[in-house]
Amino acid sequence: MDMALYTGLVSFVIVMSVTPGPNNLMLMSSSALFGVRATLPTWLGVNLGFNIMLVAAVFGLGTLVARFPWAITLVKFGGAVWLLWMAWLFARAGLATAGPDGKVAAPVRSRPIRSYEAALFQWVNPKALLMTLSSAGAYVALADTAPERAVLMVATFILFGAPCGLLWVFAGGALKRFMADGRSARILNLAIAGILLVTVAMIVLA
Repeated sequence: MDMALYTGLVSFVIVMSVTPGPNNLMLMSSSALFGVRATLPTWLGVNLGFNIMLVAAVFGLGTLVARFPWAITLVKFGGAVWLLWMAWLFARAGLATAGPDGKVAAPVRSRPIRSYEAALFQWVNPKALLMTLSSAGAYVALADTAPERAVLMVATFILFGAPCGLLWVFAGGALKRFMADGRSARILNLAIAGILLVTVAMIVLA
């Protein structure tokens, strides 16, 4: 195995996994609203769905996308619509009026995103699609066969990428204390809605 090439893959995985994106924003917001423990199934679903898509990319998903380029547009706008819906839920919770006790209403979404929902979201997540197609295409020389490349890449994303997502989960857990106050919860909900809207704009304009 070319160690220089593998080092490049590790760097790619860390940079792409730790920077803001739909998955990390989803994990942070879920942890801020529901806690770290309740968000761990969401984190597991993100990693499961992502690595399934990575294996698909190694075995030829990129070729399929090249043959049907409109699929990228479909994924892009599908992900944008999903994020808009999330932004609406957070904005609605943030704009909720206070009750007689001075506390705001609970967030509209009464549960964290389930594992299978997070896994399915990877297929309409533009950043995840870009990461899988880019790594599958740029690091073909890592191994002679597709199964070997798939195992090596999945192991690399699990070892170096999954912990990056956990950082966002713990960051959201720290924010949960900030949300204990009703007014602070409203501000955080509106802030998350704004971040999601910015993400949507970046996806659509990319």
